[in-house]
Amino acid sequence: MNRYKSFYFVLFFTWSSVYTLITLYLNEEIGLSLSTIGLVMSILPLISLVFQPIWGLVSDMKGNKRIVLQGLLIATALLTGAITLITQQFWVIALYYLYQIFLCGQGPLSDAMTIEYVNQATEGSFGFVRTWGSLGYAIGAFFVAWISNRYGLVWLFYIASIGYVLSLFLTFRLDAFKLPRLDKTLKADLSALLKEKKYLFVLVYSFLLIGSFFGSDQYLGLFIRSTGVDLSKLGLITFISVCVEVPLISQSKRLIKRFSATKLLVFMNVIAIIRMLVLSQSTELWQFVLAGVLRGLLVGIFVPLFVELIIEMTPRAVVTSAIAIYSAVSSGIANFIFTLISGFLADYLGYQGLFLTVGIFMLLPLGLAIKMHRKTYSAETIK
Repeated sequence: MNRYKSFYFVLFFTWSSVYTLITLYLNEEIGLSLSTIGLVMSILPLISLVFQPIWGLVSDMKGNKRIVLQGLLIATALLTGAITLITQQFWVIALYYLYQIFLCGQGPLSDAMTIEYVNQATEGSFGFVRTWGSLGYAIGAFFVAWISNRYGLVWLFYIASIGYVLSLFLTFRLDAFKLPRLDKTLKADLSALLKEKKYLFVLVYSFLLIGSFFGSDQYLGLFIRSTGVDLSKLGLITFISVCVEVPLISQSKRLIKRFSATKLLVFMNVIAIIRMLVLSQSTELWQFVLAGVLRGLLVGIFVPLFVELIIEMTPRAVVTSAIAIYSAVSSGIANFIFTLISGFLADYLGYQGLFLTVGIFMLLPLGLAIKMHRKTYSAETIK
């Protein structure tokens, strides 16, 4: 169990170094305008949409997730190092897109490997292991923001490159879980999966809620920065948010058993709406901290919840592909659409108007969650 916890800690630490500060780097170091940054960031989900399922299929067909993951880690380590050597806008963007191609497969593969391990272990859960990833992300966001504030934003790539190398070494301690090649049955299993109504609900719901959540959040760092908050405090907000997230993820199975998955869907949707309303009125640091706490509540619930739901309804042979498709929909096409729309809303309505509009939109997935809860409750009552 410890080898998986340490791997998640280092990998998420590494992810946070780039994700939390990349928009500031493109703006302050490379000189991209806000509208150009919005366009650049809107393309990233499309990359995930295309390549996440590909990496999932490759690993399922090859029967060895660890080798595929190691290849992705090597590529991202090299690319983050290469970005530090150039300053031309075109090449920075090109390398960052290439980096995203190899990055987008790491999450689904890591989760699938951990799920395989947890299913065979006598103790622990996916949520418990994933907690260490959240801890790494929190500490990484705070540490990288502090370093970048002192030595420059380019350090986020130095730290990321080192982090990917360390993550690579840690993968050799993970179980390979070699499975037979699934070329003949893969298409049939995936076809059956995509006809499963509960799985389709997860895809539609995550498209609406998670897509709008992360799409609008692409502009949160710029919004907070525009109010005069420095990099170290921006990292602190992320740290606080993830600290709230950690205990929820670690207790995910207990929460699902006690309250049911559909109740948790409704609850996290309400939290998401409240957070957007808070951001629509935010002008001071304490308000952004409050929004960060609410973000931690939301992420702490949905990260393990959706994975646990997918595990329950998915044939073991295509778990990686199922998670990859879910990630591609929620973090891919949905993120692309909502990032693009959010950019236009931020231009025309301002940052506060953006978050208010998204909060109103989130009433739609809330209605779907309530309907699903009532349907599930009625079915259980009949039984």
